[in-house]
Amino acid sequence: MLGIVYEVISESGIDGASMRQIAERAQVSTGTINYHFGNKQKLIMAALQAAYETPSEQEPSSSPLAQLKVFAFSHIFRSTNDRFWRFWVNYAAAGTRNNELRKHQNRRFEKQLGFWRKLIESAIKAGELPAELQAHRAAEHLLIFVHGLVMRQILRPDADNRSHCESLLTDYFEVLEQAQSGADRKSPRLPARMMSEIN
Repeated sequence: MLGIVYEVISESGIDGASMRQIAERAQVSTGTINYHFGNKQKLIMAALQAAYETPSEQEPSSSPLAQLKVFAFSHIFRSTNDRFWRFWVNYAAAGTRNNELRKHQNRRFEKQLGFWRKLIESAIKAGELPAELQAHRAAEHLLIFVHGLVMRQILRPDADNRSHCESLLTDYFEVLEQAQSGADRKSPRLPARMMSEIN
């Protein structure tokens, strides 16, 4: 059902989409959707919230840094018409006219930010990232950076630009990892100016 919501909103926008349109695409009755979600706004909010759910402990990653990369690289479009990110942009646009949607998306952002901060803290403790890195600021910078990549891909969803955005994100992580100090790293430490930009 939520995949259908992403699809319909990405095509018609939030204002242009109707419960009937979503119901017909999902091959269920509007009554069924209303029973479970109440109205269109609650359905749309549930769709956004589901996308921000953090993984459970039952599927541990090989490392905190590897898990962070999975989440970060999920912001790289898989096709020229990535329906979730088009839904996400429509949701953000609707939030400029609807305080409830805006506040809800802000809460989701803060939850995601907190989760990424914890991953960075764990990566620092595991020796995957430099000890001097400020976890909260690094998480916030990374999250804002990948959101910028989303907007760039919305404006230019062609394969070349998607590949370019992926390269930019790869470079971003290389900067973080090359800043690692210690004998187990052969890469030189980054200049203080570059470290201050990350922090």
